[in-house]
Amino acid sequence: MKNFVFTVDDNIRFLKELSEGNKKSLFSHPYCAMYRRLHEKYGLKVQMNLFYEMPGFTLSEITDRYQKEFSENADWLKLSFHSRLENVEPYISSGYSKVYADCQAVHREILRFAGEKSLAKTTTLHYCKATEHGLRALKDSGVCGLWGLFGAEEKPQSSYSLKEDACTRIRKGESVHAGGMDFYPIDLVMNLYGKDELLKRLSGLLHRDSLRIMIHEQYFYQDYPAYQPDFEEKIDRAFGLLTNNGFESRFLEELLP
Repeated sequence: MKNFVFTVDDNIRFLKELSEGNKKSLFSHPYCAMYRRLHEKYGLKVQMNLFYEMPGFTLSEITDRYQKEFSENADWLKLSFHSRLENVEPYISSGYSKVYADCQAVHREILRFAGEKSLAKTTTLHYCKATEHGLRALKDSGVCGLWGLFGAEEKPQSSYSLKEDACTRIRKGESVHAGGMDFYPIDLVMNLYGKDELLKRLSGLLHRDSLRIMIHEQYFYQDYPAYQPDFEEKIDRAFGLLTNNGFESRFLEELLP
């Protein structure tokens, strides 16, 4: 069976809004309700990578009244560390202690408000940049797999201080094991394209056995400057295309060697 892995970066706003309101259910929030609809329709598994803070809010303030729901839905909805906050290349030169402290802060709150079953074992670090010491901090925090942006042969990128030979292998669709961690490419960032272009690009990848695709939370909200009103329609059509072509949704941690 072919598979695809789906994650969402930069998550925190929905948690802030859940904590500020009196919603009885996690899925009373339209963002969470959308992903549950897609899970019920396609068997979608969703991993949300979290910031620890945004202006006026930190994860320490989120209510724990949704812990039972998070735990009950952890078979398809997981949470993980992304960064302390929205910041350009926050860990490009950070040592062990900074990355470890930020990761532990997010993990600690996930365990408190969502339970152990909800904590993912893989993540994408914000901007995909880290020193070798930062990578060791993630590994010591229980992270065993990382997604990165490695570009294409004609326009290469590098992530996570990996050597170029490793980056080249990843661009070809391989995974690389280094320093006790497995590294994988992000094949498609969904918010970069309109729905027609997204489906066109996705169609060009259907020959692969495994795909890794992602999107960012902020494009869901109407007051965001780059709001995408077709956010749900776009990803709905993408997941429909994948499942109709024999792909099954999986968590990355389920595929680790």
